[in-house]
Amino acid sequence: MVIDRWECAALKRGSEWLLVYGRRKTGKTFLLRRCLRWGLYVTITRARSCIVERGGSIGFLDDLRACISSVIDSLARGETVVVDEFQRLPEDYWDLIALKRSEVSGRLVLCGSSLGIARRVFDRRSPLLGLLQPFLVGLASVADSIASLSKHLPPREAVLWGALARDPWILGLAEPRGEPWIELARRAPSLAPVATSLIGEVFTEEEKQLTRLYEATLRLLAEGYWSSKSLAQKLFEARLISAPHPGIVTGILSQLESMGLVAKIPLWRTRGARYFYRHSSPLLSTLLRIDELVEEHGASPDPQQLAVYIAIELQFAIGELLAQKHNLVQAYTILPHGEGDIDIVLLDRRRRPVAAYEVKAGDMSSAEARRAVERIRSIGIPRAGIVCLGSEPPQGVADEAYSARDIVEVAKEVSARLRECSG
Repeated sequence: MVIDRWECAALKRGSEWLLVYGRRKTGKTFLLRRCLRWGLYVTITRARSCIVERGGSIGFLDDLRACISSVIDSLARGETVVVDEFQRLPEDYWDLIALKRSEVSGRLVLCGSSLGIARRVFDRRSPLLGLLQPFLVGLASVADSIASLSKHLPPREAVLWGALARDPWILGLAEPRGEPWIELARRAPSLAPVATSLIGEVFTEEEKQLTRLYEATLRLLAEGYWSSKSLAQKLFEARLISAPHPGIVTGILSQLESMGLVAKIPLWRTRGARYFYRHSSPLLSTLLRIDELVEEHGASPDPQQLAVYIAIELQFAIGELLAQKHNLVQAYTILPHGEGDIDIVLLDRRRRPVAAYEVKAGDMSSAEARRAVERIRSIGIPRAGIVCLGSEPPQGVADEAYSARDIVEVAKEVSARLRECSG
């Protein structure tokens, strides 16, 4: 299975020189190989040699100078050239590329597997400044993920797997069939080590400042600690920060957010906090949780434990999708006195509530739907909706009711719109 991403359409349309960048394991190389009609594809190795691909043949060049000369010759012939792992190329060669820009007619696409490379390329002292357009590749969109999976899976399975498949590499390790918590629990012993390895992969090259502090923060987020206050307390108890001050943790979270690892969801009518911090990647969050459960119990976790956890990730993914559909801001509400939460809250640009939704991964009874709608309306939200991924949702109870099939249709609509906007 392949996630058909809007980024592919954007890459095909353009002719400008690009710097494609983002953290590792987001599918940059796959996109470039699949979506561009390249004449030459060069990969800079860790040993600073080159793997050179052209017309079905592949070879090695130990001399970087010869490698870059080959790149420039291909550009002079009007070809599209990709240089992958560009962050490994010494900056001495950047001047040569810049000097030749006006002499060649081809298209150059540089690809860097870190966010640091973007800062370096677009620095005011960089010889490449003004020659390249930035093209960030993050996780696959929720819409693209669900819409793509729906070509191969029943609607409910496409939605359930859709959040996790935003990291498309999981499709090579797990069979996306049935309920994901059963498959992930079955493969837990082999998947558990992937979490730590993945974090290490994310922070290779420039991002060597990753310490135990950053990994601990990511693991705490996976365990459900979502506020800067609670995170500060836990990190202080672990002797990873000098004082339990939320301000310290806010800086850490901001850095992780800039790296594409953490997302912050605005909180509406929630006491004591403005943002709900969580993993950007539902898959990484789930794998970290699996890692903790395997370490704690020494065996595969109970699938039902994972079901509860994945259901939370799913509600945020569907919230993002519905926010895109309605062009509103995704938010979240935690009710006081232990009264629960509102799964999805959609705000307008002035942070006024427009609609809210209750999400169930399974069936929802009419009584459950009525209680959810009453809770939503009781706090002043004008429209109340339900999302039921099991059987058909109860009718005549909410202002909006979505089944799994309906969510797939929303995903297709948003996915098509993303392609239109990418032009």
